[in-house]
Amino acid sequence: MNLILIRHGEIEENHKGLYCGFIDSSLTERGILQAKEMSEKLREEKIDMIISSNLKRTIETANMIHKHHSIKMTQDENLREMNFGLWEGLDYHTIKEKYPKELEKWQKDWVEYQVPQGESLMQMYERVVKVIEKIQKEYENQNILIVSHAGCIRAIVSYLIGNGVKDYWRYKIENCRITKIEIVDDFPVLTALNQ
Repeated sequence: MNLILIRHGEIEENHKGLYCGFIDSSLTERGILQAKEMSEKLREEKIDMIISSNLKRTIETANMIHKHHSIKMTQDENLREMNFGLWEGLDYHTIKEKYPKELEKWQKDWVEYQVPQGESLMQMYERVVKVIEKIQKEYENQNILIVSHAGCIRAIVSYLIGNGVKDYWRYKIENCRITKIEIVDDFPVLTALNQ
């Protein structure tokens, strides 16, 4: 099996450095251009199916890639970015100003601390891992393209390649870049990162 992981194109929140998990933003002009370039880059790639998160930015990116492939495309809400709750739409300095106690708790335990009205990194990690395990069972020996978010792709890579959630921050995932994982006999190998 080959997993081809693509982060969506740029959105306004990315450009401004804002926390954006469940906010349902569309691509910027630059994001649209990135998705078109990615579509061309993947034109000749053998893809059996496209699965995206169900947020606009991933659907828009997936739709552009899909134009060159007559294959099934579906969405899964469990491939959404982490829900940042009260921090959604804010930058780090605003969070530090408005929610200093919550930020301190998160800094002490960034794996288990649940942002008020949101979720913990572990909750997001576990839901993404369940999706990946399901995909591995259902689409064995196929090339599956997943259009998702930086956090989810980090979770997938740290689960399959790294040492689980503790390796989460070791991978930088850029907008509209390709990360590939080849799985042979349940042995995953990272073959591309941010290409």
